[in-house]
Amino acid sequence: MKKISLGLILLLAMSVAFSTAQTATGKRFELGTSISYYNINFDDDEGGSISYLNIPVRFGFYIWNGLEFEPEFQLFVPMGEDSGDTTYFVTGKLLYNFELGGGFVPFLGGGAGIGNGIPFLGIIEGGTDYKSFAFFGLAGFKYMIGNSAALRVEYRFNRFAWETPWLLEGEKEWATLHNVLVGVSLFF
Repeated sequence: MKKISLGLILLLAMSVAFSTAQTATGKRFELGTSISYYNINFDDDEGGSISYLNIPVRFGFYIWNGLEFEPEFQLFVPMGEDSGDTTYFVTGKLLYNFELGGGFVPFLGGGAGIGNGIPFLGIIEGGTDYKSFAFFGLAGFKYMIGNSAALRVEYRFNRFAWETPWLLEGEKEWATLHNVLVGVSLFF
């Protein structure tokens, strides 16, 4: 794990030294999202359904050439009776965008986050008494549509730690999560 993280950091640093990418010429900010809505209908005797809305919002600021700082806020709002608590997960990421021409912009990065749940399977599993932390590496690409928008595909390797009410004080559980996100970005 430490070797993978060190390798990603080294690759990012070398890329910054040798590249002069600018994703959207003249634009300094990027706003992106990918919205997930789920509705589950149960076929058991009690019937019923539960709906989930998960909205990750990213706001990037280009610091220098293709180097971007990108905070992200994920809000999970369960709807309906007995649906559970609203949960959140906030991350800060540092990305480097490589301009290859033809509207194709790959990127590499890493970051860390905190919240009251763990984002997985389209939801943020947790509650008001949960505490979670994660660090991750990511890679992906943006496909530019004109000079103001892009389709975005991203892979994340996440390493999570969390505390819950039923664990002993100071005890943490750990998990690794791999996920792919597909969304859009707007540049201004």
